[in-house]
Amino acid sequence: VGPVLVTGAGGCIGAWVCAILSRSGVPVIATDHTPSPHRASLIMGVSDADALDWVALDVTDGAAVEQLVNDRKVQSIVHLAGLQVPFCAANPAMGARVNVEGTINILQAARSAGIKRTVFASSVAALGFPVGGANKETLYGAYKVANEQTAYVYWKDWKVPSVCLRPNVVYGVARDQGMTSKSTIAIQAAALGLPYDVPFTGPYSWLYAGEAASAFIASVSQDGDGAYCFNLNGRCEKVETGLSILKGIDSTAQVTASGTPIPFDPNLDEAPLRAHVPEYPTITVEEGIRATYKAFKALREEGRLDSLPG
Repeated sequence: VGPVLVTGAGGCIGAWVCAILSRSGVPVIATDHTPSPHRASLIMGVSDADALDWVALDVTDGAAVEQLVNDRKVQSIVHLAGLQVPFCAANPAMGARVNVEGTINILQAARSAGIKRTVFASSVAALGFPVGGANKETLYGAYKVANEQTAYVYWKDWKVPSVCLRPNVVYGVARDQGMTSKSTIAIQAAALGLPYDVPFTGPYSWLYAGEAASAFIASVSQDGDGAYCFNLNGRCEKVETGLSILKGIDSTAQVTASGTPIPFDPNLDEAPLRAHVPEYPTITVEEGIRATYKAFKALREEGRLDSLPG
């Protein structure tokens, strides 16, 4: 069916998407502003990650995006490149160029090439802080709202189909940045025999990274017929419940939780997504934590993991 273009391939979900597609025999073009196979190597091994087709791509350069799509005969696009909340706050203009203009460039390339399979990442930030509150609470959230509306216009005016997914809190191997990465770091700490306190408590979206990646892949497994936006939630459980599961896996784990709940709705409805796309895996909290713990233990035994993210 031709190659899948993945932007933001050096990030957590991007690395998982590349690993799953590659293992399934699907050709992948792994792009990032500064390509790095590091996170992918944690999931699929160093040699397989290095063997991916890595390409440097600045999504703010519309001509470069279109040229790559045309030259490589791209058939599907998984657009994950973007700057996170603190980076957008520190440099609003650059945040808009990457997050908004970059998404426009992807949609325009899909339009020019007649691509019918495009999925891009929005965020629960587009729904507000908390959900139903002001989505203009952050520039990041405002940019994501703009992208969702832009995708609708591209369908309405030019029949460019797309699927937009709003991932909730993602955990798993390769999740090492941001406030909500702390649940993953707790699992990593247990695998390393280190104490760790998660700085929030209460209800929480446990969205396993492999499940999130599978949802993005499922969204481009068939031709689109509109511009859709869906929530991607995972399982809703308390942070404390997840840590109890972790302690059941490793009785020596020195993990705790303190503080207040994070300001996201932990139980968004993802039934519309699952009704729209082909079936993809549902990972329980116990399955996801166990798989993540085992992966971190294996990385430690290989000498590739000896400390927590800085």
